[in-house]
Amino acid sequence: MKTLGIIGGVGPDTTSKVYLSVIDLIRKNKKKYYPSIIIYNLPWPFVLENDMIIKGKNSKKMIPYLVSSARILEKAGASFGILPCNTLHKHIEQIRSSVKIPFLSILEETALKLKSLGVKNVGILASQTTIKSNLYGKILSENDIQTVYPKKVEQREINKIIVELVRGKPGRFYTKKIQKICLSLSKRGAKNILLACTDLQLATSNIKSPVPVIDTMEILVQATIRELIKDL
Repeated sequence: MKTLGIIGGVGPDTTSKVYLSVIDLIRKNKKKYYPSIIIYNLPWPFVLENDMIIKGKNSKKMIPYLVSSARILEKAGASFGILPCNTLHKHIEQIRSSVKIPFLSILEETALKLKSLGVKNVGILASQTTIKSNLYGKILSENDIQTVYPKKVEQREINKIIVELVRGKPGRFYTKKIQKICLSLSKRGAKNILLACTDLQLATSNIKSPVPVIDTMEILVQATIRELIKDL
């Protein structure tokens, strides 16, 4: 089995959830042993966390941290890598070009999954940087999938929720607020809701949405399992 490398810490709770989800799926696939996993917890400044999620700026300052993390994972023996953060996929090509090992893209994997499900329209719940950079708008439109975005006041609420989740606040405090935004998106035409921030899954395990909710973290985990057991 291959060795998985994870750029972790964005945020820490989601990183641990990804790790446990990979382990759980390996068990369900009835493999004979646990996978080899290397996690490097990215030491990024809290001020950048705030700038990217709330203000939608300064994400380029993360590139040296991401490149360094990818190289550490490669040197440690990772066969391939993942980055469990939608926002920082703005720099996925810089990460890929800095190492020889492949890095899965949550954007590419999500587009493939939505297309396979026949999804034609999604409401996007994401950080300010993800929205501002049009990360999903571009790749989904290339796959003939339309997008619906929150109103400005709703987006500000989402930004605050994401920051609180990244910093460890329990997700149950935000479920109702996210439900309300999901309802608003559905009323404006969204037929599905895409959790385009991996940290939002921490607040949506018991969500009651009027339309199906699709979690990009789950999609990335499934793609990771595919790569781990390939050629076995």
